[in-house]
This record gives sequence, structure tokens and C-alpha cells, in this order.
Amino acid sequence: ATTTSVLVGKASFSSAGLSFVGPARGVVPLQSPILPGRPWRSQPPKSSLQALRLYGSQGSRSPLVNWYLYEIGAEFEMIDVGGIDRSSPSFPNPFGQIPALSDGDVQLFESGAILLYLAQKYGGMDSPEKLASVSKWVVWANAALDPIVFKENESGQVLDTGLKSRPRKIERFEEILEGRQWLLGDEFSVADVAVASYLLYGIMFFPDLNMRKWPNIARYMAAAAQRPAYGKAFGAKTAAMLAQKCSGPLSEDEKKFGFF
Repeated sequence: ATTTSVLVGKASFSSAGLSFVGPARGVVPLQSPILPGRPWRSQPPKSSLQALRLYGSQGSRSPLVNWYLYEIGAEFEMIDVGGIDRSSPSFPNPFGQIPALSDGDVQLFESGAILLYLAQKYGGMDSPEKLASVSKWVVWANAALDPIVFKENESGQVLDTGLKSRPRKIERFEEILEGRQWLLGDEFSVADVAVASYLLYGIMFFPDLNMRKWPNIARYMAAAAQRPAYGKAFGAKTAAMLAQKCSGPLSEDEKKFGFF
């Protein structure tokens, strides 16, 4: 496994443009489940995914796409962007940001767009009705949840999180999750990948964040972090610490270092 160190403090967290301004908590290695530039070998769906390439890095939002690809058993090539020219016309995102995806002649950027493309083509969301059931949540995660989780300045630096208070939309989301295991009921879907990723990112950025004030959301987040595919994408140690943060008392490592 490779190790990426991410400094939480006066440094950039995300190659996609997110950075955090605040007290530094030190550097803790993140264990990557794959080698940069090496394909993750698993059982692919019936459609061939030989040409599927995901461009990203461990310290960005791209692991949430990895998570979904692992969930659906997709074979893909992970391209670490550290050694490539993102200003090249051949790079899938004309803005040079990650995650970005290429699938043959198809090029995609923005995590929500990538997730919906993969869900429709390879994840079984192959009818307008099925796609509608998940697309509303994927778009909600990007358009409504992201601005709550990340309070940014004009430069895209993350200054704070709205999850420290009780936002109306989060209060309503707590009610929606009552009696539900996942957003579609008992069925885990790409909708959960999109929504749970952002909620869990909130704790990654702000380790002292108390999500247990929303019992249904905390339960939902812990269940997401405990999924094997999440551990493959974000690292087993990170996944275990997030699950613990949502479902049990703080560990000594959490109190000292947070998640990075």
C-alpha cells in the first residue's frame, strides 16, 4: 500500500481545490489500498470496463468514486495525477481538477456527474425511473449538502462547517432517515455513496464534530464507513476511526491527531 500524508492546517488538503485554514493537527499517514497507476482487479460487470480510467489522488474527493467502483465490482485503472500534466488537452477535466474519468471516448468531471454515469452504465440504474431514484440524492449531495459541510471563502479554502450548528436541511434529513437503513430503504445505492461521503468528509476535516446529536444520521454514517468498499477506497484505519466517531466514545488516537 502507498502512504499519502495530508497536513490539516495551513496547507492544501485537496487537489480538487479544497484547503483547510485553521489549527494544525499534525500529519497522519493515510493508507491507500491501491498502487498509483495500477488497476484494481476485481470481478467486472458484464460490460467490459477495460478502458475505464479514474484520475485522482488519495487526498482529494476522488476516493468517493473509488468507493462506488468497488461497490459495483468494476475493473478500472487508477491514475495518480501526481505525475501527469493536467493542463494537457487530453486530460478529462478542462479545468485540471480531480476527480476526472475517461471511459473510451467519454470524458467526465465533477464527482456527481461521474457517479451518475457509472450508475447508469454499470450500476444497474438503466431506466429513467431507477436513475431518478438516485440522481435526486446525488445532486442534493453536491448542491445542498456540500455547502453545509464546507464553509469556504472566495479562494475555496474551507474555513468552517455548518454541521456545528443545526441546519434545517440536516434536521430534516435526520427525520427522513428514521426507519431507513439506506436512502432507498434496505438497498444500498450510489445515492448513499454521494451523501455519506460528504457527511464523513465533515468529520475528516473537523475531528471534534459531534454527529451523534443526530442519532439516525450518525447510525447511517457508521454503517457507511463500515462497508468493506469504503475501507478499500479511504483506507481501513480511516474507515474504522470514522465508524468509531459515529458510534462510540473517542479513541486516544482521535483525541490526539484527528483523522489525518
